[in-house]
Amino acid sequence: MVKRSRYLSNFPVNSSQPRPTHIMKPSTMIEVCFHEKYFDFTGRASRSEFGFFTLISSFLGILTNIVLISVGSYFGKWGGITSSVLAVIVTLIFLIPFLTVSTRRLHDIGNSGWYLLFIFLPLIGWYLLFKAYTREGSDLTNGYGKVPLNTN
Repeated sequence: MVKRSRYLSNFPVNSSQPRPTHIMKPSTMIEVCFHEKYFDFTGRASRSEFGFFTLISSFLGILTNIVLISVGSYFGKWGGITSSVLAVIVTLIFLIPFLTVSTRRLHDIGNSGWYLLFIFLPLIGWYLLFKAYTREGSDLTNGYGKVPLNTN
């Protein structure tokens, strides 16, 4: 059996499509991140897709968890336990697409999704991830896919 070399696939290929000049609309981001690519770790995500997703999902996740825990405390012990379980479920609902959009954002700048493990290195890892998330993506088609269009 002949093993195919992926050597040539690691080189960027010129793309006829430039980086988008406009940002992704929040409504489009919700459709892409929560509907089309909920479990999709492949491809690339623009800065606006990642930024809007992080902002909106953090706000909604924190707000939902505060409401659940506050309301649950009024119903005694079982209400508190139930609301805590629901808060964990809500957190997981938002965590899965965060991991996928983070991986796709790292792909946009040419890094592997395994760079997400830097989150376990306090301060230095967080700084490196913040720097990677805010960096402009490559203008060329890379090994992870075409340039994101912000119009999916």
